[in-house]
Amino acid sequence: MMINGNSNNIKLPKSIVFDTFGGIAVSALLLCVISGVILAIPYDVSDPYLSISAFILSNPGAVIARNMHYWSAQIFLIFTLIHIWDHFRIGTEKGIRTGIWFRLGIAVFVIFYAMLSGFILKGDTDSRQALRIFSSLVEAIPLAGSQLSYVLLGSEESYLLLYVNHIAIATIFIIAILFEHARIIWGKTITFIVLGLILLVLSILFQAPLHDGQSAIVKGPWYFLGFQEMLHWMHRPAWIWVVVLVVALPVFIMPYLAKNSTRIAKYFLFVALVFYAVLTIIGYFFRGEEWKWSWTGEGIYMPFDPLPLIPGTYQYPQLTEVAGYGRFESCMLCHQEMKGFSPAHAPEAIGCVSCHLGNPFTPDKDQAHTNMLLVPGNLDNAARSCGTAQCHPDITDRINSSLMTTMSGIISVNRFVFNELPLPDGHFDIHDIGHSPADQHLRNMCSRCHLGNLKTEPGPVSQESRGGGCNACHLNYSAVAQSELGNFFGTHMPDSSLWSAHPALNLNISNDHCFGCHSRSGRISTSYEGWHETLLHRDEIPAADTLRVLDDGRVFRHITEDVHHKAGMLCIDCHDSYELMGDGTYYMHEEDQVMITCEDCHFHEMPAFMNLADLDAETRKILQLKDMDVEASVFLPMGNSGRVIWNSKFDRQGDPVLIGKVSGKEHPLNAPAGICSRGRAHSDLSCQACHTAWVPQCIGCHNEYDPKVAGYDMLKQQEEVGSWVEYVGLYLADLPTLGVVEGEARQVHTFVPGMILTIDKSTYMEDIDDPFVFHRLYAPLSAHTTVREGRSCRSCHNDPLAIGYGRGELEYVIEGENAKWVFTPKYANNPNDMLPEDAWIPFLKQPDGNYSTRSNTRPFSLEEQQKILLVGACLECHDQDSELMLSTLDDFDA
Repeated sequence: MMINGNSNNIKLPKSIVFDTFGGIAVSALLLCVISGVILAIPYDVSDPYLSISAFILSNPGAVIARNMHYWSAQIFLIFTLIHIWDHFRIGTEKGIRTGIWFRLGIAVFVIFYAMLSGFILKGDTDSRQALRIFSSLVEAIPLAGSQLSYVLLGSEESYLLLYVNHIAIATIFIIAILFEHARIIWGKTITFIVLGLILLVLSILFQAPLHDGQSAIVKGPWYFLGFQEMLHWMHRPAWIWVVVLVVALPVFIMPYLAKNSTRIAKYFLFVALVFYAVLTIIGYFFRGEEWKWSWTGEGIYMPFDPLPLIPGTYQYPQLTEVAGYGRFESCMLCHQEMKGFSPAHAPEAIGCVSCHLGNPFTPDKDQAHTNMLLVPGNLDNAARSCGTAQCHPDITDRINSSLMTTMSGIISVNRFVFNELPLPDGHFDIHDIGHSPADQHLRNMCSRCHLGNLKTEPGPVSQESRGGGCNACHLNYSAVAQSELGNFFGTHMPDSSLWSAHPALNLNISNDHCFGCHSRSGRISTSYEGWHETLLHRDEIPAADTLRVLDDGRVFRHITEDVHHKAGMLCIDCHDSYELMGDGTYYMHEEDQVMITCEDCHFHEMPAFMNLADLDAETRKILQLKDMDVEASVFLPMGNSGRVIWNSKFDRQGDPVLIGKVSGKEHPLNAPAGICSRGRAHSDLSCQACHTAWVPQCIGCHNEYDPKVAGYDMLKQQEEVGSWVEYVGLYLADLPTLGVVEGEARQVHTFVPGMILTIDKSTYMEDIDDPFVFHRLYAPLSAHTTVREGRSCRSCHNDPLAIGYGRGELEYVIEGENAKWVFTPKYANNPNDMLPEDAWIPFLKQPDGNYSTRSNTRPFSLEEQQKILLVGACLECHDQDSELMLSTLDDFDA
């Protein structure tokens, strides 16, 4: 704006000779109004976000009009503020009539209102938050706040009143005040033409912002960010009006102030402006998601990132309306033949950008693929794809607490074995490990088997898959999708836009999804199917149904499959989402995180049922996706976890059944045999102690670091020279050894040789204390080799392996009136502790020291060994099924 008369004109620097600051502001306002009128034609106030996304992708003229409207408004605001400050700098405010000065002050507020209302009228995520903030602030004004909020902003359900205020009332008021102040509406023609050309170029090269609904970083317009920063620090946001009043008051009373007071007021305004500019910079560049500090610059909207219009690529009929996000996307312009999506993840439901990111508001391939995720769902990007507010934010928050993500138990046990921890306990994360001997051992041998391991290329889950975040469990390729991917990698189909099959993301989680990681370590996946690892090489074996070669070359032989596997049950039929993806609690070991127990499904007395009202939101969603009729259903509880076994129900006969989560097959839940709960003698036995058919075992292990061998750091995903190397002695498959788990109640559980091994650290690190390590540690293991028949009494009470002595011959020798137990081991003594190679404890001696990979587990004490063998002595003569022996379950002493 400007004042008529050469003496009062506020001139620009000589390098800009065509007009004043006020004159540029006038031309920018006029261009803003004209572009706004044009923009009103394609704009739909009833659904602004949808209409803007539609014409961005189908109407280049409307795009240019929108961009010009945006850029001209920014220039109008900036040059108006400069013009006002120039008035203060020169001191011309004294020459303006007080009434006009007051209305000019009001006009400044109206200009900011017009700017902010235009920002809100985008209807995107940023806009909705700005509306909520501004509305709550206005409502906080005493007496008339609610009424004023409605007059200025209307209701949150409709933008109509706000739209009328923006295009008519605010605009007319600004133009009226402009005319009263400067006596012009149209500025210099040369200014209008030059500025129009500049804005046209800007509008072609740089797009006005529109939030994609994916980024968790939500901010207001740049001129509002200083307020947002102040609001962040205020305990009572309504105090912001006090700040506004304190800053505005000197402006309104400026014409009435004496010269010295005027100078003080201007200094105050200058300091306030600098302070606000600093807050704006902080809010713009250093605030991220939920207004947290961010030093990476991620998610900052950079207005001058070139995104030019690409002519000739606008095809409205092929746009995809994304119902869940209220917008159109351009992806299906090229990928319209793509099929295979699960209904919940179809483009019509959530679009493509919600997973793959990129730019949904351009029909150009290169622009659309900017910052796109080829493989969404990895945990390093899950918060921006799977875990946004519209999708699964709770899961992506809590999955970082899952042991399948942190590997905390593996880390603690590994460090304990390397003598780097006093106990095998603690909370750790695989991403934070260093390069100590123990941690380097994990990097070389173990650190890929966690959900955070990145999936770097598209492809189905296979035996050699490790990690991949959400993909690890939920990704399923059809035969067509797999074939097209093979053609793509084979360059027979180099253009991915020709693909017709997209992999599905769904709840059809097969055992194959678990196999990659769980065919290692405890070998649960292979054991469940009945396969036991051997030391055979794939080139050494004959063709046989009892042998199986995995994709990684390991050879397995078949023993006995788990009874649940034989019945067609999947891993997820027992294990729920909270066990796998975490429940928000950090557990130290796997057995702590698993809540399901055998007794939850196999019981004598009916438990207290849970109904639909007891279900959490996630479980309800799963039932909805499974299309299960549960309105009148009751569910079995999952122990004391407070969760339900949602795939349980009662059949028409009133008997409990478990429903296969993928197959839909009903499995009867049979009660345990009477012998399982007879008397008190076995009340502390776990179900696995009797019903585990076999467990995988290895002995004679040795670990050493070879500084010359080719190695691989699994965390860095890079090759390196030097690696830890493991050597194994024997792989064995037998009945488990039994031991004690101490807790709220003592329980006898199944154990396997976890760490009967030696470690030589001397080649990894010089000048290290105690470079040679030997351990004899057993680990608790639920082998998942359950059988219906329980193990015999003699297999516990008369078997040295079960008690912990190792394999061999255990004899009850009677000499006259005396008798004693004699043990002859199968394997030679280990020179490090002079116990048999496969033993856990010495024969009939009190164990002393650390014997387990858990601090709450232990082998049988000498007293417990003696009690076990006392029954074994009876079994030397009496049949286990005899009435005499059965009666000992009720009262052995009697």
